[in-house]
Amino acid sequence: MEKKLVDLINKLKKDCLIDEEQIRTLCNVSLAEYKAVMEIKTTEKVTCNVLSKKMGLSPSRGSRIIDGLVRKGYLLRVTNPEDRRSFVLSLSSKGAKIKDDIERERNNCEKRIREKLSTNEFNAIKESLELITKIFHQE
Repeated sequence: MEKKLVDLINKLKKDCLIDEEQIRTLCNVSLAEYKAVMEIKTTEKVTCNVLSKKMGLSPSRGSRIIDGLVRKGYLLRVTNPEDRRSFVLSLSSKGAKIKDDIERERNNCEKRIREKLSTNEFNAIKESLELITKIFHQE
């Protein structure tokens, strides 16, 4: 029996989650820490609400995660110069190093995939995944 596309997508998702878990283990970060660090550009400054929204979390849940990241030294929190009632967050040097480590491992993962495919196969898969992603975001 032919596999359905959604079954293949779910299998791919499962495999990607396993790879992501291995990366998080290598870099010694939790899922929430991983998501937060990856959502902030190295030189970016964001508010707590913006980061919570980027992570798909409620402001209160995001605030708890952010507090932990500040305590661990991954994020810097300073008073927002435009609104002294709020704070802006940025990656600390420790947070930027974690982000670099994660990116290096993600690049290694992509390299392993690329090595097993021709350029045409790789580009076809990438285009197909981009199309599927676009379809999901239209719904």
